[in-house]
Amino acid sequence: MTDRSRLLAEMSVGQRYRVRLAALLGAEHDFLLLDEPTNHLDASGLEYLTERLQQTRSGVVLVSHDRALLTDVATSILDLDPSVDGRPRLYGGGYAGYRKGRVAEYERWVAEYARQQAEHARLAVDLEAAQDRLVTGWRPDKGTGKHQRATRAPALVQSVHRRQEALDEHAVTTPPPPLRFSMPALGAELDGIDRDEPLIRAEDVTVSGRLTTPVSLSLGARARLAVTGPNGAGKSSFLAVLAGELTPTSGDLDIAELVRVGRLAQESPAPPAARVREVYERHVGALESAGIVPREEAVALEDLGLFTEHDLGQRVRDLSMGQQRRLDLAMVLATRPHVLLLDEPTNHLSITLVDELTDALGATDAVVVLATHDRQLRRDIADWPHLALIGRHEGGA
Repeated sequence: MTDRSRLLAEMSVGQRYRVRLAALLGAEHDFLLLDEPTNHLDASGLEYLTERLQQTRSGVVLVSHDRALLTDVATSILDLDPSVDGRPRLYGGGYAGYRKGRVAEYERWVAEYARQQAEHARLAVDLEAAQDRLVTGWRPDKGTGKHQRATRAPALVQSVHRRQEALDEHAVTTPPPPLRFSMPALGAELDGIDRDEPLIRAEDVTVSGRLTTPVSLSLGARARLAVTGPNGAGKSSFLAVLAGELTPTSGDLDIAELVRVGRLAQESPAPPAARVREVYERHVGALESAGIVPREEAVALEDLGLFTEHDLGQRVRDLSMGQQRRLDLAMVLATRPHVLLLDEPTNHLSITLVDELTDALGATDAVVVLATHDRQLRRDIADWPHLALIGRHEGGA
């Protein structure tokens, strides 16, 4: 921002935000408290903010879901997400230390919960066995005298009481571990499809007013592609074309027969009043009726690790933006797509889920095409082939 005579009312949201940041950073406070400081910033603004925070002598406390900023700036991270004892966790070693520490914390949580569950189950079995012995103890073998039966009974009763007391005292104090995303098997089943042939092929595709530069590509089994470009370059339109949801103005698109394509749009649709489980089941039912996915191949919502049992009973319109985004992702995965098209998939998602999703995308057998401005995600997929689209202000009609 070089024109200092411009009125704030004439600036964009991002430009006004940069002015606020400049005023704050230039005041040289002893401490800076920053709440989601990367919101509304473009690439140059993000670089400026990162550099200033790295160089400042002030103490910095920031709240952020921007993993790139945390990687570049944070030295310690205070995690307020659920923990085994309900207390916040402080991790040193920056973002890398946080990720490592959180994985270890989760593994300890799972192990302790499993240990307590197993011990509770063992005590329940012991109690049942003691109760069985008590019953059979009152029915001794033929020829056993009444005296023997009578003297055996008190010991059996005491055994039952002891085991009942042990079970009552053994409460499972460790709460269930938090949800963890589980990617369903995708793309491996391609019966009747020649794996040497492309699953999707686009040739000189354009969309009037949206995607002005012709784009050609061919995607075979397990292909990876990152789509980049400035705002307005046509990334979302191009993914919609690949999904067969938007007809190109010119060029050709060919999707191999039997290939299922799933697209996660950039924004969630208007939320319905129905509950999460109802919306998902209706979606799966529609897929089955259309012959897209047999019922036995559909993904169970509970298996994805995206919602708690309580969440499943909530109305979609009452969910947070992050929870609605989880439902969007679940409904895309329900088709078990061979080709997965993701438009800004990290929008509104928690850091933990984004990390889990990133790992899953690297391992899935599905073709993955991803468009994102998320700097950390772009770092994580830096070795993927890239398709750079040109914005209308940089070229084209």
